[in-house]
Amino acid sequence: MIYNNCFDTDVLVVGGGLGGLAAALGSARAGAKTMLLERNTYLGGVATAGMCCSVFNCLFTRGRKLAVSGIPLEITDLLADSGGPGMSWRRHKGHVIYDLELAKLSLDKLAQNNAVQLLLETMVTDVAKENGRLTGVRFIGKGGAGTISAKAVVDATGDSDVAHMAGAPLITIPREGFSRSSYCFRMGNVDLDGFVDYFRNNPGQYPELMDIEWSLAEALAQYEDNGTFLFPHGGGMQMDIMKKGIESGELKLSLGVYDTMDATQMHGIRNTKIMHIVTGYTKISLDAFDISRAITDGREMAHHAAQFMRKRMPGFENAFVCGFADNLGIRASRYIHGDFVFTAQMKSTPSRFEDAIGQGVVEVQQKLHKAKNAWGAQIFGDDVYQIPYRCLLPRNVDGLIMGAGRSVSADNPYLLRVMATTMTIGQAAGIAAATSAKEGEELRRLDVCTIQRELAAQGVDLTRDF
Repeated sequence: MIYNNCFDTDVLVVGGGLGGLAAALGSARAGAKTMLLERNTYLGGVATAGMCCSVFNCLFTRGRKLAVSGIPLEITDLLADSGGPGMSWRRHKGHVIYDLELAKLSLDKLAQNNAVQLLLETMVTDVAKENGRLTGVRFIGKGGAGTISAKAVVDATGDSDVAHMAGAPLITIPREGFSRSSYCFRMGNVDLDGFVDYFRNNPGQYPELMDIEWSLAEALAQYEDNGTFLFPHGGGMQMDIMKKGIESGELKLSLGVYDTMDATQMHGIRNTKIMHIVTGYTKISLDAFDISRAITDGREMAHHAAQFMRKRMPGFENAFVCGFADNLGIRASRYIHGDFVFTAQMKSTPSRFEDAIGQGVVEVQQKLHKAKNAWGAQIFGDDVYQIPYRCLLPRNVDGLIMGAGRSVSADNPYLLRVMATTMTIGQAAGIAAATSAKEGEELRRLDVCTIQRELAAQGVDLTRDF
């Protein structure tokens, strides 16, 4: 292959999800020339291309103290302003629900206003290395193949694609143990008031205390305040409408590679009459044939579910499918063997580290809903756990740092994968990459105090007691 397009930059971020965007912003604001490469035609990753359309609200402690700051808070506020709840999201525990199309535009502007050079619709095909050190990547786009040389590279792909190409030691989840992937779609012309009124009149049908510690009263308060409504993960399993649909055969419990088609989560926006839906899960690998089957079966599943909902679900009588996710929702796939392993115990206790580069709210999961097959709920505490810098660094490869939560070194790739946490990791990774590029020092030999000072300058507070 002939590489005719050659570029150089201080920091290259591969993957334009929220973690990658946070990394690019952190790097650019730290003074480094920064390039962001993304396979889709827009930024956001799971938050847009995966059609997740909501930020899990894990930024506040149980006592409503703001624990997550810096770029993660800035982007959450930006998304909330994108056809969603605005700043009123801070008054509620529910997910921060936003309009996908406005979000794409907002994220574009944020990158451009911070001098981040975007390369969209571009794929990495290989890496360049010298003496075991990553020096850049090879890419292909509509204009042909090329190379990007960089002083430091952030892998924010989520699936550790760059680390994989660079030969970093990875843990790959096998197909039989693979995470539950999902495929999202959205329906338009939904009467949100009619849907919400159904639960007002039938409160026992709302799945309280599932997925998050969340009641119908809290869901209604959020809806009345800002017009967004959360129907929690697994909620369909608790609704008589869906139970009867499965019993009668109107609603299939499985279709193609998907099962648990009653494990429904929905995010609604009253003003747009849009409902984003995830229902049905599958176990696949990163094999292209697996992913292709999951996407095609996902579209069939969406139309089947939509047909049932139009017929049986209040508020959906005149609704229609108005969009499919561009990307499959893969929760975890492969992640690095790092210089340090972050553990589940560290997330559930007030852990502190000298090399902390971010933090989240202490969290445990318990089954609070008493019904059969009910999902557990995340319960937040009044303290924080910290994330150590060392778990972002892959073994045996210099010049590379991880910028997505589900790919860092941990005993469970689910621990740090949610949007707020992946943005926290991304900002730190971008700052570290910029510091490495400017100082000419390897990432694993950096003085972490330098990274922490720049984090503080960018609005990250790691000093408060909780």
